[in-house]
Amino acid sequence: MRKQELIIKKAMLEIEKMLHEMGKDGKDLTLLKLKKYQKTHHIDCMCAKCMKANKKKNPGLRGLREFGFKVYVDEHDEEIIE
Repeated sequence: MRKQELIIKKAMLEIEKMLHEMGKDGKDLTLLKLKKYQKTHHIDCMCAKCMKANKKKNPGLRGLREFGFKVYVDEHDEEIIE
């Protein structure tokens, strides 16, 4: 569990650094959005996970190549933030 806590702490430090840089660049952080994403293996991949996904016809089972989140400031968002 200690390793998991260390990973989370490092990720939080990177997020904090990124947000400070965005603030310095003049971005309005009240309109900040975070979005999770996952990139899977290519549709033609033949690894075990992708073969299983094809067999079960469930693309959610494909092998993950990359996962993380995107951060952006939506300047057209009309949501009121208090």
